[in-house]
Amino acid sequence: MPLSRSKLIILGVAGLFILIIVLLFVGILPGLRPRQQTAAVTLNVLGIFDKPSIFQDLANSYRQSRPKTEIKYRQLNADNYENELLNALASPQPPDIFMFHGSWLPKHYDKILPLNESQLPLVRFRELFPTVVEQNFAPDGIIYALPLYIDTLALFYNKDIFDDKGIALPPKTWTEFQDIVSDLRELDKSGKINKAAAAIGGSNKSVNRASDLLNLLMLQAGTPMVDQSFTRAAFAREGENQLKFYTQFADAKSPYFTWNEALHYSLDNFAEETTAMIFNYAYQIPVLKDKNPFLNFAAALMPQPSGAEKSVNYANYWGLAVSNKSRNPAAAWDFILSVTADPETSRKYLNSTGHPPALRSLINERLNDPVLGVFARQSLTARSWPQIDNVAIENSFSKMIESVISGRLTARQAIQQAENEISQVMAQKRR
Repeated sequence: MPLSRSKLIILGVAGLFILIIVLLFVGILPGLRPRQQTAAVTLNVLGIFDKPSIFQDLANSYRQSRPKTEIKYRQLNADNYENELLNALASPQPPDIFMFHGSWLPKHYDKILPLNESQLPLVRFRELFPTVVEQNFAPDGIIYALPLYIDTLALFYNKDIFDDKGIALPPKTWTEFQDIVSDLRELDKSGKINKAAAAIGGSNKSVNRASDLLNLLMLQAGTPMVDQSFTRAAFAREGENQLKFYTQFADAKSPYFTWNEALHYSLDNFAEETTAMIFNYAYQIPVLKDKNPFLNFAAALMPQPSGAEKSVNYANYWGLAVSNKSRNPAAAWDFILSVTADPETSRKYLNSTGHPPALRSLINERLNDPVLGVFARQSLTARSWPQIDNVAIENSFSKMIESVISGRLTARQAIQQAENEISQVMAQKRR
């Protein structure tokens, strides 16, 4: 019995479909069959804190799916990383990938290649990482770098001193923080500090991360740090109260006096158990333990303003970016995505380094971690502002603090001077 025309059409379409599937499977047509890497690729990576063995493990994992890609990692001197990196980028053999600080985009955007949106759509990017990563690495919707981890400023407190002074819990607000200063500090008859309640109020000379702490206070207060057109700094008018709040702890006339620049450096002071509290990042935990293996301390959430509807925290972290001089930018971004956006690979990196996570899925896993839970939780509420030059701003903020506590300038004069200095750096960058 002859087949009808409609049946012949159905059989023809079915046969064509089967033929296409076969051609796709054997690789004659591209599509379903996994893409095979055809050419050998070498990617040169420059890093700062991570040892070569850590990146070798990441490279080995990556080569399981990209066997023809070789990853060459070189660790630069942490004290001079930025200068060495700039020299390397200007050399005849520039790196393909390098570690990129969270604050660097306004300063070094012209040295990197953004990620193609087809490789990671912005919607997916937001699902993967907390808000602060978008503020730092994709403020205009274009992804320039991806984070390896996110560290945040936290309150470290000496549990033995708190117990001895009858203080059961660390402060949750800045008002609670002020209330326990007089209980924790120890002054001699002349008013000299024997033991400090906290390392706060000093400049970077005596307080590690002093500038970051002042930055945080301004962000918690909602201080606009730059104007909307990003042409000048704009924190002087609304930031003056935060500067006064910070420096009162180094003012001998203040009821909250608990610090001066003559004391031992904050990290050493805390390790020596002559300071009850400091503010710092997770990466300092092993440093403190090395200084004093018997130090009984813990990390707590950063104090927030009383009555604040939302918590605001401060992040400090590194990511990976692709040099605009890379000969293999697609392969470079492919490697970065495998390291930062894949939970299994990222988990290996975090286990090797001890850093808090950047991926939301891993943050969720670490929320109740006894060591990193505080930092994981704070990454979700961390916020940032576009810094034209993080080093210049850090130095300017430290000088501002020092000029106030020394009595050389009033808070209003000092913060106006800092604003003018940073505005000048922004103007120079535009030329």
